[in-house]
Amino acid sequence: MAERFGRRALVTGMDTGSRELLDVLGGFVVQVSGPGLRGGSGFFVGQGLVITCAHVVAVPAAGGTRASAERARMTWIGGHAEGVVDALPPVHRGQGLWGYPDLALITLDEPVPDHPWIPLAEHTPGIGQRLYSAGYSTIYESTPRLGVSEVEYEGPLSVGDKQSVLQLKNGELAPGKSGGPLLDLARGEVCGIVTTTRRENLDLGGLALPVSAIQTQFPEVWQTNKLPSPLNADVWQLRAALQHESAPGAVLSLREEAALLRAAQRSGLAPAALYWRSVHRDYGEPLGHLRSMADVLREVADAPAMLDGPHPLLRFIQQVTEATAEEDLEALEGLLGLVAQRLGVPAPPPAAAPASPGTDRVAAISVHLDSRGPDSDHYFLSIWKYPDVTEPPYPVLCEDRPLTLTEAQERFRAVVPAAVGDLAEISSDVLVEFALPTAKLDAVAVDTWYLSQEWAPVSRQYPVVLRVLDRAPETYPSWTTRWRRLHGGQTEGTEATMDWVDCHSDVRPERFYAWLQQRSALSVLAFPFSPGASERRQVLETALYAGIPVAVWTRAGCTRDCPARPLGTVMDGGSDGGPSGCAGLGFREAVRAALDSGGLTDLPKLIMKLRVDAVTAGRPGHCGEKVVLLWDDATRKLPGDGPDLRIPEHTAQGGQSS
Repeated sequence: MAERFGRRALVTGMDTGSRELLDVLGGFVVQVSGPGLRGGSGFFVGQGLVITCAHVVAVPAAGGTRASAERARMTWIGGHAEGVVDALPPVHRGQGLWGYPDLALITLDEPVPDHPWIPLAEHTPGIGQRLYSAGYSTIYESTPRLGVSEVEYEGPLSVGDKQSVLQLKNGELAPGKSGGPLLDLARGEVCGIVTTTRRENLDLGGLALPVSAIQTQFPEVWQTNKLPSPLNADVWQLRAALQHESAPGAVLSLREEAALLRAAQRSGLAPAALYWRSVHRDYGEPLGHLRSMADVLREVADAPAMLDGPHPLLRFIQQVTEATAEEDLEALEGLLGLVAQRLGVPAPPPAAAPASPGTDRVAAISVHLDSRGPDSDHYFLSIWKYPDVTEPPYPVLCEDRPLTLTEAQERFRAVVPAAVGDLAEISSDVLVEFALPTAKLDAVAVDTWYLSQEWAPVSRQYPVVLRVLDRAPETYPSWTTRWRRLHGGQTEGTEATMDWVDCHSDVRPERFYAWLQQRSALSVLAFPFSPGASERRQVLETALYAGIPVAVWTRAGCTRDCPARPLGTVMDGGSDGGPSGCAGLGFREAVRAALDSGGLTDLPKLIMKLRVDAVTAGRPGHCGEKVVLLWDDATRKLPGDGPDLRIPEHTAQGGQSS
């Protein structure tokens, strides 16, 4: 993937004689020697287990027959040991190559703790693939030195009945490298054991035994190799430097990747949900479409680590492990800690179990239109995505220049459909909110915006609500209290109520504010007129300063000659009992009827129904034509705006929760 947000730069090649490379490989590649032994190389495949070639541990020929030694000595960077040899075949007669499989296992007398090993590949490499041969040789000096040669896999070569070896070309396999590992570092695995060169001192390649021979001849070793290894993280950094940039990540072997994908696919988790719950909220959109779990794994494996949270790949593994089916659990055992070790970071603490696939969540699109002044006709546009409104959001778009409303709508239509599609994989309950300054709440008819079809405004597809960008900080306590009471967050006092402001009520700020302060249970305020009118603007402004979180109104307005009505007619008090002829009375009755089918907390969906009913009614003047809902969640701050409102909850006993 292309470098982004400080992602690591990928290197497509490395000097195979570099000190870094040799130091890394020297921890698990060994020199094999002993009295009278031919000698060569080998490598650790498990705790205290070394694989090499049978001809490497051979003693001098006697009567045309060469036998393998019973013991051998191993030396590597950081240690040396001796062990018992088990060679296949144990003897070789005549000239030419040692008989198939030319394989030997050396078991250390006293296993050395904490030495690393690399997983054995379960698949043969692809033809033309770049591989690396590591081993000790004396080609340039008398003392054996560890060296690495880059070779290319040419294809299989049949050497008997259903038996084949790997043909290598374009690389020098110097004497002494026999028995050493053939490395597929793009996958972090050993795919072969070097057996012979094609011609000494020339870079013509040679032959290698596939590691499947170990599985056949030493099945117990094969199983031991699958156990978690104290693998040095440098090996995985090496893999990151050598792999091609199309590889999915730097810390998963092919076997681990396959097991993780299989578990993710069976977990029932939605790919988009898993991605957004894995990456940091500041990371942004993925580079490609998330059509499958493989797409998600590719993205999170290459995502940058964040200072204030676990690496996205660790979050991915954690969520999949906790949601995986029983039959996949064994394959993922220990993977979280192992990958954390390779990344050089601590494993994340246990997380809460993800919701079951059938559990629906409320997701949201948050569109911010921030003007620089009440008379400005340009707006700074930013769009955010909440996979769950109880969790932090993720950025979708952030314009750094002010736009006209027409330009803002074009950008909205360009990015929101895909964002809504992502959320649809997580939840069928999607809320669309527009955050505006107070002075613009009634002036910008966001309920007419649409995604792709002009005749299908977004307000008839999803619940559309307004939020306030510029609430005064001193209003937060009242705002939060009223919102929590509306949603049952208060354990004492009366339930939340809804009230109406009449067209001709005395709404001078001082008196109106005092009236609102007397009604601490008031969480929803409604008025059948537009607060955008200059003589009524103080109604909404005063309500916001009193901390009212929810308001319903209509931009259709109310006639000036409608009869006066008393202030404070409670919505739940039955019939209004007032005179007829008020233009706002129809709006008021319609909202009352809508609430009969649901509670105050259902207002976003109920208002959406009124908007749809306005079309099906087939007559002008329906209350749902220009209805507006302010639905300002005090417990969920707008991204980048205001203090963090995620304050500790109070318990029923009055204490604070931890």
